[in-house]
Amino acid sequence: MRVKTVKQLFLMGIFVLGTMLVSGQNINDAIQGYNNAATNYKQDPEKALQDIQSALQIAEQLGEEGAEIKQKCEELIPTIYFQLAMAKYKAKDLQATLDNLEKAEETAIKYNDGVTKTRVEKTLPRLYNTMGNTRFRENKFDEAIANYGKAIKLDPNFIDPYLGTALAYEELKNEGKMVEYLNLTIDFGSKNNDTTNVEKAKTKGKAYFLKKADEARNANKLNDVVEFLDMALKFDGDDYDIYRSMTINYSKLERWNDAIEYGNKALQLVKGTAEDKAELYFLIATAYHKLGNISEACEAYKNAAFGTFKPNADYQIQQLKCQ
Repeated sequence: MRVKTVKQLFLMGIFVLGTMLVSGQNINDAIQGYNNAATNYKQDPEKALQDIQSALQIAEQLGEEGAEIKQKCEELIPTIYFQLAMAKYKAKDLQATLDNLEKAEETAIKYNDGVTKTRVEKTLPRLYNTMGNTRFRENKFDEAIANYGKAIKLDPNFIDPYLGTALAYEELKNEGKMVEYLNLTIDFGSKNNDTTNVEKAKTKGKAYFLKKADEARNANKLNDVVEFLDMALKFDGDDYDIYRSMTINYSKLERWNDAIEYGNKALQLVKGTAEDKAELYFLIATAYHKLGNISEACEAYKNAAFGTFKPNADYQIQQLKCQ
């Protein structure tokens, strides 16, 4: 019984102390806290946040008497969080910037502040993209992708994080995901007239697969060569050199119909000398010859009879008794 009585007295003491603290704070304290925050939030948002939170607490404790000042405090809180986020951004503390922007959005929704909510919605995707770039430079590619993903979720028409994601997946050796996000960059970038990122994505994809094709060629893996060259064409369908390379490699693989198809495409794009055309015509003629299509082979050999290809072309014309 004695222990219970002591405990009851202790709890009563806490209640009395709490009542004294509340009664010692009045409406003027709340008003002063609000005024301090409203006056100084641009210069010192951290202090303003402390003042507004203190004023809100007092106003809530005052009940009906503090209702008006409580409403004013709630209206100002999202703005203070946004201002604090911008201060943290200037200080290059990106994580604190994100944290305060999220609080700004959370309180803007809670207190029905549409203006601040819109400002946050415009700012957050750019900040997550910046965070992604920072993590990328730190070689933290999974974290970079996570931040880019948040930026995309908030603003699907913001193109930068799509390209950033593609480059991060390249570093992680995830070719499939890299291609997926390069294509997304191109698709969304084209729809939003972001020609800079579209060109970057096409250049990256083409260069990546041309490098893979060179590696396959050095390893004498000709089937892989044409596969990688075909992937490069998906990022630049008007590159004469790629069509020429595919014609050569299909000829080596004795895939004669493919050699003819890509040889003709290369001819449509060639801007070089007559000898460049002669090479293509000779490859096409050889393919037709192998397929037993003598009339087409003769026509192509005649077009190939130029420069260094003339002796071989003339010899084939003679052998085939071309008219």
